[in-house]
Amino acid sequence: MLDTVLAQFSDIGLLILRVTVGIIFILHGYPKMPFPNSPTGGPRGFGAGLAKMGIPFPGFFAWTVAILEFVGGFLLIVGFATRLIALLMAINMVVAIKQAKIGMMKTPFIAKDTTGWEFDFALLGASLALFLLGPGNLALHFGLGL
Repeated sequence: MLDTVLAQFSDIGLLILRVTVGIIFILHGYPKMPFPNSPTGGPRGFGAGLAKMGIPFPGFFAWTVAILEFVGGFLLIVGFATRLIALLMAINMVVAIKQAKIGMMKTPFIAKDTTGWEFDFALLGASLALFLLGPGNLALHFGLGL
């Protein structure tokens, strides 16, 4: 019975998920963008970190990740190209978990003195859910007839 009552709100649930995940990615992408006083030093500083992790073509991937997280976050919020952006975000999170958290930082899933990779794992799960479910009807994607 509860399923029948709540089914009418599934598009609102997807909107909430898109907005939440989008905001988080925007806030994590912003420091990687070439804005003045960027805490990571923009793509150049972020790329240096990627190079230390052994990521090939660190300059290219620094820009790719910065744009994906920052611009892709906005695209998720409005529901445009949701499945593509969500898939790319999921891949981004797999690389972040494997290369940064587990590989370079040697961080456990839940850490005592630092952030573990449970947050990245939650973003991976949310991204995969959006990839599989799509944006829902409350999205620009459907308003454009795509």
